[in-house]
Amino acid sequence: MWNLLGFTIVTICVCAHQITAQRQEKLTAMNGYLKNIIANAQIMQAMVQAELGQNIPNPKPNPVYDNFLEAGEMRLQVLEASTAALKTAIGSPNKNCEVTPPPPPTNVIAESATMDNVSSIVVRWDPPNPVPDNLQYKVYFSAIDESGYQAAGEVVFRICDSTQTSASITDLSPRSRYQVRIGTVAGVVSESSSTPELIETPDIIPSMPTNVIMEAISPNSVALKWAPPDIAGEITEYVIYYMEDGNPPVMTDVVSPPGQYHTVEDLSEGTRYVMEVAARSNNGEGPKSVPQEVRTIDFNPPHPLNLNCTAVNKTTVILTWEPPVLLAGDGIIRGYNINYTDSRYREFYLYKTKDASIATAVIDNLEPATMYYFQASSRTRKTFGGGGAVVMCQTKADAPTAPRNVQLELSRIEPPQLTMRWIPSLHTYGPLKNYTLHWGVKNGALRKELIDPTRLRWISDFLDDDTVHEFKLYAVNDVGFGEPAIQTFKTPKRQTIVPPNVTVDRVKGDYNTTMLQVRWDPPLHPVQGYDILYRKFEWVYSGRWHLKEINDPTALASEIIVNKPENSFIVVVQGKPVRGRPPHFQQPNFGGPMGNNNMGQPSMNRGQGGPGRGMNPGPGGNQMNPGPRGNQMMGGQNPFRNNNMEMQGNQPQGQSLSVSSMSNPGMPQQQQMQGGFGGQRFRP
Repeated sequence: MWNLLGFTIVTICVCAHQITAQRQEKLTAMNGYLKNIIANAQIMQAMVQAELGQNIPNPKPNPVYDNFLEAGEMRLQVLEASTAALKTAIGSPNKNCEVTPPPPPTNVIAESATMDNVSSIVVRWDPPNPVPDNLQYKVYFSAIDESGYQAAGEVVFRICDSTQTSASITDLSPRSRYQVRIGTVAGVVSESSSTPELIETPDIIPSMPTNVIMEAISPNSVALKWAPPDIAGEITEYVIYYMEDGNPPVMTDVVSPPGQYHTVEDLSEGTRYVMEVAARSNNGEGPKSVPQEVRTIDFNPPHPLNLNCTAVNKTTVILTWEPPVLLAGDGIIRGYNINYTDSRYREFYLYKTKDASIATAVIDNLEPATMYYFQASSRTRKTFGGGGAVVMCQTKADAPTAPRNVQLELSRIEPPQLTMRWIPSLHTYGPLKNYTLHWGVKNGALRKELIDPTRLRWISDFLDDDTVHEFKLYAVNDVGFGEPAIQTFKTPKRQTIVPPNVTVDRVKGDYNTTMLQVRWDPPLHPVQGYDILYRKFEWVYSGRWHLKEINDPTALASEIIVNKPENSFIVVVQGKPVRGRPPHFQQPNFGGPMGNNNMGQPSMNRGQGGPGRGMNPGPGGNQMNPGPRGNQMMGGQNPFRNNNMEMQGNQPQGQSLSVSSMSNPGMPQQQQMQGGFGGQRFRP
């Protein structure tokens, strides 16, 4: 009833400018009705208190009644009558006196804070728009429970300065809920209010935890326990701060929900740590505990087991292993190290796995055909353990690289002969089987020679004059041929003197030796001697020329001892020109046939021919038909490039004979031997 009456009184609208005698009389009547209402209300309140057993000494007025219900009903009727009379006395409001409530404030924001175990709320707002005259604010404030129930009435205070748009409410309880709203007042009784703002004050900030105890329980963990802070409030979580060796960075472990025991994991073995503990509430974190030091247990990790290596290709191997067996209380293995080097210990390498879950390593960028040594060890955060057994593994072989620094020089001028030198391949990838040389006239057929791998020098066969020769030198190992080193060389042009009518006969010498008897006629130009080259006849030539030098310029015959009389031979005779004499000098005729048609013509005597079977026409042999000087043996096998070659030995009858030059494995097909018995002539 008091609240109702109060509300009713508050809502009376009075126009101050109409206070007249008539109004004065009306107000006096209203005052009488109000006194009657108050008196009857006080009597009803006393009756209710008496019924509740509350003894009120000398109550004013003193309620006297026989029946509570009847007396109460009577008093209510009096109140209703007085209230109706009061309304009649007030009558309809004057339209000229109406006041429109101002709009409520906008953007109301409430914030709370707690310091030193005391909370406060600060509320801010923006003025209404538009701002009316005589604007004042009212701040309504009340406490509520978690369900939103308001157990007590609102506390209200007025702000008369319309420019003040904030208010601070202090001396509140931490961790409590409150409701705040802002009202606007213009004039006497018109008012609007903002939507209530619900806010909870923060808890107090806890003090530091006490009685912190630390103990290392493994190489990688430390156990902590502590007592709650002396000033706690409601703790939401604890935070453990720790630094390795007392140096940054600072690491943290959060204990939530909050407890008083925690184990910090994943630490480094054998390491000193400085640790602190702090408590947190919803208002923030309190001070840290006193720093304390603790050292984790040392740990030397065991090495991996069963290390195996498999060569994948020429530059890559795969390593596999098994993790070591760890005992209770051992530390954490963070990964594995693979140390390796080659068999010559030239360089040492380290491969690290990302973590301990990996038990395979692919090692690449190795050298082919090379033996490597591998050793595996376990790694912790701070150290690594001893290595296990060393495992040997050889990469797959590759063909060697090309020989290096190949050099050619003319080591003999008459007849031309080259010397080749080189240094071994940079990478042989295992022992070499040989060096293989393909050589001959450039763009022609090539000969093949094998050179012992320990030799780094090669002397050529006798070469053609004024000819470009090509040499391809390969290094060969068990895999095969590597890339060749290629060189070319052009032999110098020389003056050649070809004696005519060269014949070769097979004769017997002392002790039943077999000899080739070579004869020729004097050449047209003076000579200081002769060179006789001879070799075994082959369809595909693979041997070498042999040289016999004759320093007698008057010699017209010579004998050559052969080791294998069953073979056929090719013989070439050339005169050595006299130094300083013009090439057109005419040599006197010493009695032999001297025409161009019988000069320098090669012939071959089969093994059955005896002395006298030679180049002279007649029954003793078939003379070789001479060809033009341009018809000569092709390629480098004929070092004289003239028709001065004769073949001696057993020639299969009825077959064409292809005689190769130095540069060509075989003689062109147009060079054929003519069939017949006895001395054979060769048509170049």
